[in-house]
Amino acid sequence: MSRELGPIHYQMYEKIKFQDEITDYLMDHDTSIIDEKYKPVSKQRLDKLIDQDNVHGWLSKRVDIVELRLKEAFKLSKNPEEKMYNLGKEKGSNKDFYDLSIIFKNLNSYLLDGMPCDNGFMAQVDDDNNLYLVTNNDLHKQYYTEDINPNDSLSNSCGGGHSHDHHDNFEIQKDNIEIKDDNRDLYHDMRYYFLKGYFSDSPYDVEMVNGTSYKIFLR
Repeated sequence: MSRELGPIHYQMYEKIKFQDEITDYLMDHDTSIIDEKYKPVSKQRLDKLIDQDNVHGWLSKRVDIVELRLKEAFKLSKNPEEKMYNLGKEKGSNKDFYDLSIIFKNLNSYLLDGMPCDNGFMAQVDDDNNLYLVTNNDLHKQYYTEDINPNDSLSNSCGGGHSHDHHDNFEIQKDNIEIKDDNRDLYHDMRYYFLKGYFSDSPYDVEMVNGTSYKIFLR
């Protein structure tokens, strides 16, 4: 288990907190009905909260919690598509859309796809300078199809082989683009509306590819 708290863990904690902000937004800032089932994650400083003898497991449990809370919000919210679009529009406001690396860096501060070493998600650029957000492994689907207990994730560990300062999937990869066919699901439909809103005032547009991945291209 990871015993080293590094920048990558702080980045993950910000993603986790933002996903709970989505839940709050969808529920018009009243999450009390969801709180009864799944308590919200704390927003205090990470180094004051985390079990530093089990960094990976502690964060993995919080990923589970915010995923389960968001699932409930999608079911309970009125007009979730419109709200996700509006939230994306708000977060994309005044962002720099000049350089794809900066675009992805800014956008990836919001997107939560498991822990980085789960290899759930990556970004790539094709020869026409289109940016692809590629789902390698749909880590969201389990929360809608299985009975997930967040405490089980406390035993998760990281395989290592990378720095705790950064991780490859926080950068655009140069490999050949391979997008798996997958069935569309509620989570990725809602992410699509968020992305459409995020890029609504930019030179770019978004389309869904093969169910769970996205192409970002100049209009």
